[in-house]
Amino acid sequence: MGRTFVKKLMGMTLSALLLAAAALPFTAQAASDVTVNWNDVKQEIDGFGVSQAGWSDAIYDLREPARSEVMDLLFRPDTGIGISIFRGALFPEFNPAPGQYDFNVRPDQVWVMQQAKARGVDKLIASTWSPPAWMKTNNSTTHGGYLKQENYGDYAALMSKFIKAYKQQFGLDLYAVSIANEPNSMTFLSWDSSEWNSTNFQVFLKDYLKQAMINEGVQATKVIAGESSWWSEDLIKDSLNDPASAERLDIVAGHNYPVPIINTELPTTPFSTALSKGKKVWMTEVSKVDSYDPGMGSGLKFAKQMHNFMTKAGVNAWMDWTGAIPGNNDEGLINVDKAANTYAVTKRYYTFGNFSKFIKPGYVRIGAPDSPQSGVYTSAYKDPATGKFTIVAINDNDATSEFDLVPSGFTAGRLTPYTTNDNLNLAAGPAIPLQNGKFHAILPPKSVVTYTGENGSPSLQEQTLTDELNDWSKTYSHTSGLVMDSSNSGYFNGDTSRVKRNNGTTESFVYNVPNITNFKADLYQFSIWDGVAFYASADNEHWTQIAHTSTPGSYTGSKWYKKTYTPLQMPAGTQYLKIELSGSDSWEKQVSRVVINSLS
Repeated sequence: MGRTFVKKLMGMTLSALLLAAAALPFTAQAASDVTVNWNDVKQEIDGFGVSQAGWSDAIYDLREPARSEVMDLLFRPDTGIGISIFRGALFPEFNPAPGQYDFNVRPDQVWVMQQAKARGVDKLIASTWSPPAWMKTNNSTTHGGYLKQENYGDYAALMSKFIKAYKQQFGLDLYAVSIANEPNSMTFLSWDSSEWNSTNFQVFLKDYLKQAMINEGVQATKVIAGESSWWSEDLIKDSLNDPASAERLDIVAGHNYPVPIINTELPTTPFSTALSKGKKVWMTEVSKVDSYDPGMGSGLKFAKQMHNFMTKAGVNAWMDWTGAIPGNNDEGLINVDKAANTYAVTKRYYTFGNFSKFIKPGYVRIGAPDSPQSGVYTSAYKDPATGKFTIVAINDNDATSEFDLVPSGFTAGRLTPYTTNDNLNLAAGPAIPLQNGKFHAILPPKSVVTYTGENGSPSLQEQTLTDELNDWSKTYSHTSGLVMDSSNSGYFNGDTSRVKRNNGTTESFVYNVPNITNFKADLYQFSIWDGVAFYASADNEHWTQIAHTSTPGSYTGSKWYKKTYTPLQMPAGTQYLKIELSGSDSWEKQVSRVVINSLS
């Protein structure tokens, strides 16, 4: 709704975890303990959301299958990021003249709301940018203007009839409605806006909206008030301190745009008055419009904002401005080109998903250090009903960071990491086992990693894979220059099948075993002790060479010697083990037997 232009002007004037680490130089911060306290309960989480207010057509106008794909990406909890709050709008067109109502004028919003609901969205809400022009002091929906005193009842009736009509006509239960969007700013610009002061809110809530909602039978719908353009509850304090108006106020909301004139953000502090009155607090809008960054720079910026609002302001919900928006800008999680019927998914989408996909409505935040290391941020959440829990860790450093997650007041046998960085998008990694009462975490540089687990889950059990290399049935893959050799078994302690090369090229074979912790590889070598290498990976793409040791050569005949190779240390989370043979002579080293230890 003109957001791009306005926000530009305002700014001017006012371990999957290991998947990336495997491919990167290992420059890590020292490991430290990060204690997660199950019984240190903070705020309840209502959800994570996006708005399509005024931009529902960005999705609705796409041709299939693109528009369903975008809806799936945003709202499906399995294949998408499971956004749980959808923010629409109460449009002035719904009430063009006194006594006239038409709630069908925005079929795009109705369709998107219905589709979001079908995909499991927990809460549908709507904000108002402006009452109809005929109710306002400036006779316009734009350039600010106040709701006229004599029309307070008309506007309260419109809000209530809107809630009722969306339920009766479209089957849409609105969880909450907001009285005004950003009533403290942008009144000089040419889009829908309306000015409200503290007294306006107080009077409207207690003397008009409360009874209008009762009259229409929609009093169960919650009311949101505030939504200042910057993070402040000042406009709502009078309403909160008046029991009659506070009775009809459920959620105090604010946005997170820069403060005019000084062009900076306020500290992310709690809304102390709202909290003292037992009200929920939501951050309902933020974006950035003066650049286009679909990469991790923007992804980390907004992940840190989410972290700060969860841990410092203690909000119950956090919302991005738009889920999908036309053009190349940082206003949405997904950028849409309606003419080309295409869309582009940003890293913001995935780092938002590191929260929204795994922290569901009804979870509560629990104790964890906000920043256990410089440039590292952690927060933890649990589901009191199921015992499932989520830990979100952000590494804003250019180097790998390590720490040990220490459960306090609960136990779990394993964690599953989901990593977003330059190379990975919510990529699930192998389970991290509990060892000596801790989970060892390694955060790749510039990454967001979400760990999930369940209180009381069993520990991983040690497994052993033994491959005598009689065939390729136990390997995952091998290069074409390898064969099984059964000749001259007398030199090889009777072993009738070994892997060797056909020629002097570098060849390798790979095992895929979850959570490899150790291995042994028996080789026969013809007086040549080089040309053997081992590599670890979590994704079969990014490989780290494994430092190894070996037993002294044991003579077995002619110039053949048997040696057993073992790693000095296996990288945690290894799922793939590669054995590589190189050198000019194809026959002088042969792999006889491989034993792999793992946790599963």
